Parts: sequence; C-alpha cells; structure tokens
Amino acid sequence: MSTLSSVARSKFAIVCDSGCDLSLSSLERAKVSLVPLVVRMGGTRYRDCVELDPTDFFVRYSSTRGQVGVSAPSRGEFERCYHELVGQGVVDIVSLHTSSALSDAYDLALDAASSVEGAVIRVLDSRCYSGQLAIVLARMVADRDAGLSADAAVIRAQELASATRALFVPASESSPLPHGTTRQSGILGRADRLRTRALGLRRVFSVNQDGTPTELFSSNDLSRLAGNMARAMSAYARKVGPLTYVEVTAGVPRQLAVVEKPLVTNEFEATRSAILSTNPSTTARLGIGAVGLSYAPSSLIKPDEATSLMRPVD
Repeated sequence: MSTLSSVARSKFAIVCDSGCDLSLSSLERAKVSLVPLVVRMGGTRYRDCVELDPTDFFVRYSSTRGQVGVSAPSRGEFERCYHELVGQGVVDIVSLHTSSALSDAYDLALDAASSVEGAVIRVLDSRCYSGQLAIVLARMVADRDAGLSADAAVIRAQELASATRALFVPASESSPLPHGTTRQSGILGRADRLRTRALGLRRVFSVNQDGTPTELFSSNDLSRLAGNMARAMSAYARKVGPLTYVEVTAGVPRQLAVVEKPLVTNEFEATRSAILSTNPSTTARLGIGAVGLSYAPSSLIKPDEATSLMRPVD
C-alpha cells in the first residue's frame, strides 16, 4: 500500500515496512509509503497498521490466547507499491526495512525491485528494529526534504544505522525470535517460558550489528534492568558524545517511568525525541508490556530531526 500522494520529481520516494513502529498517519504526513508486515492472530492474517491498529490488537489478543505471529509482506505488495510510485513519475526510490535477521521483508523487497522498470530502487537492510528503524527513517526523511540526492541520503542512513543501538525488555513470556512468533518451539522453549514466568524474570536484549537480538542480562526487578540499560547508554555516550533517543512501549506506558528514572543523570548527555507506541507486529513479537530504548549519536541525528517525524499527528 502506498501512502504517498505525490512526490516532486526532484526528490526521491521512501518506502518502509511497519517494523518502524510509526503510525500510518505519521508516515502519511511524512510522505513515506508503507508496505505493512503481516500479523497472524487466531488463524486470521491482518496487514499491520492498515487492517489492525494497536487498539484492535489488544482486543483480539485476549481471544487468541496469545497465539500470534508475524510474517513479511508478499513480493507482490512490494511490486505494487513500487509500480504505483513509478506511475506518479518517481525515478528514485529508497526502500528501508527491518533487520533481515528478524524479517524476510528486505529479501522480498529486493526481489520485487529487480522486476520493476522505470526507477532506480535502492533496497536497504537497516539491521535495525523498532525505534532504531524509526531513527534511521527520520534521518532519511529529513535529508530528502533538505534536497539531498538518494545516493547521499543512503550513505548517511547507513552510517546512522551502524551507529544506532537498541535495548528492549520483552514481556516475561516473550522472546524476540527471528522471523516471528512470540512462542518458542520445542521442549526447551516451553521450559524456558515456564521458568521465566515462575521466577518473574524480565530480560534485556540488545540488537547486534548484524541485526540479531542477544540477551544481555535478566532480573525480576525492572528498576534494576533500567539501571543496567542506563549504564549501557552511558558507556556508549563516552565513546560517541551526546545521544538522541526514543522510548518504546507496547501497551503499558506506565512502565516507561521505571526506565526513564535512571536516565535523569549527570553521567551522560541524552535528549529524548519521542515515545513510540509499538505497532501490532512489534507487540506480537515482544509481548504486551514490553519497553525499550533506541539511541544514536546526536552528531548523526539531532533530537529535533527525530521529533519532526515521530511527533503525534494532531
């Protein structure tokens, strides 16, 4: 689905999947075309953000007993989006996607782009997730609107993507599995879920440079995890300077207060640009109640540049 009504010929068009955790209205305002991920609930497939918004997800989740999953859009969805943009006279397209370690969207977009004529289509594996992808998308939107060429914007987006970090705390029963479901398969997966639930454990995951999630530490005390997250940000800030960051919440925003508390410190400089409520595809992966932080050097993206894209639509 394209949310782009018109693009000046002197600018490039941007396509993104819904793993960026920005609302459909925010993407429409920024003239970014959305190709939604697919959320499976109770045997029914929904196009993320288009046929299933966060409120719908929470209502339906209780009746599906948590049996939810996420998959990539079809190759045809990407083709239709690209063809629509070409039909509007667009000759340069940048298609930015969730880490290929977590979704097939990048591979399918790349395959679809190879069959579309009339435009140069650059398909990027961001190796990012959720708020990370939103930060990189904000850089690209700002650069497009400033008149940069597609090639120059891609270089800046790739530099930022490699410097962006993410820390997230899934719901206690969830784990950020590649390509999909919130349920771990097999006996070990079930045993791990039962152990985690019984102990009340929450885990902090980071996103590696190759885009895969790795568990860093665990605790049954969210405030302790929040302190560890703040220390990780502080260590990174010592290397790169002041940080621009966004907070991410999956349905229980009050838990962000616990995450925010240790960030109010003199140990490092960081400016919050936005609070993102996860799209259904991310909530399906991380579980209701998940929280997270995504951050990048302010030298690569200023806080107001990120805020411009992520601020709520009136």
